[in-house]
Amino acid sequence: MIKVLKKLNLKQRYLICSLIFLFGAALLLTWFLEYRYFLNSMSRTWDFVFGRTPVYLFNSFLMWLMLVFIWGLSGSPVAATGISWVVITILTYIHINKYHSRQTPLLPEDFQLASQATTLTKFVDYGSIVRMVVAIILMVFLIILFHKYWAKKLHLKRTWKTNTFAQKHAIVLRLLIVALAGGAFFFSTDFIRHHDGSRYEDIPFLGTNFTAWNQNRNYDENGFIMGFLYNFQKLKLEEPEIYSENKIKAIKSKYDAKADEENLNRKDLAKDDVNVVIILNESFFDPSVEFNGEKFEDYYPHTGGDILPKLHEIQKKYPSGLMYSLDYGGGTANIEFETLTSMSNYWVNTVPYTALIPKAGEIPSIARMLKTKGYKTTAIHPFNGGMYKRNISLANEGFDTFITENEMDYKEHDGNSEYINDKSAYNQVLKTLTESDEKQLVGLITMQNHTPYNAENYEKTQFAVTNEDIEEQRKSDISIYYQSIHNSDAYLGEFIEELDKMDKKVVVLFFGDHAAGLFDTVNSHEKKEVRDLARVTPYFVYSNYDSGFRGQKTLPTTTPNCMVNTMLNGLKWQKDSLYYMVDQVCESEPVLAASYMEGREINMAEVMDDYELVIYDILGGKKYWTN
Repeated sequence: MIKVLKKLNLKQRYLICSLIFLFGAALLLTWFLEYRYFLNSMSRTWDFVFGRTPVYLFNSFLMWLMLVFIWGLSGSPVAATGISWVVITILTYIHINKYHSRQTPLLPEDFQLASQATTLTKFVDYGSIVRMVVAIILMVFLIILFHKYWAKKLHLKRTWKTNTFAQKHAIVLRLLIVALAGGAFFFSTDFIRHHDGSRYEDIPFLGTNFTAWNQNRNYDENGFIMGFLYNFQKLKLEEPEIYSENKIKAIKSKYDAKADEENLNRKDLAKDDVNVVIILNESFFDPSVEFNGEKFEDYYPHTGGDILPKLHEIQKKYPSGLMYSLDYGGGTANIEFETLTSMSNYWVNTVPYTALIPKAGEIPSIARMLKTKGYKTTAIHPFNGGMYKRNISLANEGFDTFITENEMDYKEHDGNSEYINDKSAYNQVLKTLTESDEKQLVGLITMQNHTPYNAENYEKTQFAVTNEDIEEQRKSDISIYYQSIHNSDAYLGEFIEELDKMDKKVVVLFFGDHAAGLFDTVNSHEKKEVRDLARVTPYFVYSNYDSGFRGQKTLPTTTPNCMVNTMLNGLKWQKDSLYYMVDQVCESEPVLAASYMEGREINMAEVMDDYELVIYDILGGKKYWTN
């Protein structure tokens, strides 16, 4: 190859060898980037390189385009490599410190938030800065030596004669290189930066998929470059035709008037001391459910008796109903979003926590409303705080404190389960309620019942599916799942008992977010009434004092966007104007989910148009509703 190159003229050799040099540098820099991303783990890095080779090579290709672009700007392949090395070292240094602090990768939002809360400085371990600087200097020195060796070997020293400044510095050529590399980069990454925000999105030509709900997994499987670019997405909701400032303000005025009138006959929480707890219990599902004349246990009969005895006792004492889940086997963040904001994902049809809320800033929610009533707001999640970008989204919803697995005081696990159990989660809620004299809103998102359902999670299980048409491995998975929710049910009973003893007033809205994705027989059934069995979960409203909303009452079957409003109405609490709109929405479409409607047109009531416009305004528009 060297002989072939020597036959070319000097300019040709310089261009070709520079491109080859930069491609080799791209392979090495991409490897180094992944090595640093995987916290300096050699084994995980090689697993990525050889286990996901097409993804690694595509990341290297993008790295090469960036190097070529910088080469065009700087005029030197060595400078391009050195600059890139410095940038990668600094970025991955911040990533490593952030990951140790929050167990989440570096995201574009971290730079957006830096000016507000010095976010990035929190990730920096200043004691290691010297080592980083030394490493940068050493590597740049080695790159220069390497380049000088091959420049001499291939006679690449730039000695051709030039007459003008532009010729001397090859301005035209460099501008052409910048334009071509920049254009190729944006064309090649368009599918990464402009995606639909769905939970999973297959990328067949690379044999991978994007994962909206878990950026740790997204980076692990797609590499740092693709993962970072994925989060640059500027998803814009389609603007409704009749959207305008005047229209939104007219809607706001209408419901403000309604709130002013109705709140006169409701309790003012600013003058009360009721604590509010909202519990999303991960994958909590009632296998004894009956819905639309169908019984779940007809399809999944089991041994061992009642799986959720404590829940059934609670349902006999307190208002309860069924929530129609937006998803089956997943989609927790969308259910959480609808519950806490009372907005619907029906029109948005994405993952608002990852695609919209981090960019939307402050948005209306039950947390923001209660803050105006003097409430302290705390969210608790016994897992990675970056999951679904909760660390950003919950703050934008109005939660001032976010307690993750790192900050929790209780961290017990059931058997060999990898997740903190519900007992610990509930103990953290109790501690939060008792350690402050302020009235509080506590939002809990549990993890105990999350997949996977491995056989080693529990030594013994007391529930076994007896349907002979189901394969043994699936029966085992379901048995483990049933044991998990049974234990979760026991912890729920203990939690309610502790609240009964508490001298503080407490109201709890409890619900399961979705069933585990184990019930194919039901979920794929030809009858819609049977398919719906996999999509309804229990919810109830508990109070440990005479709230006026106690006793056995059947609450409406509804989607998550209506549940908080159901609680507010039952307790006759004053509420913001948005919830008066939700009153009419939930009357018009109590179950606002595409899977429930299955192609049926939405009720064309005026309030549905108002609702869609306001959701757009808050999440993707000019925010006239809140300004």
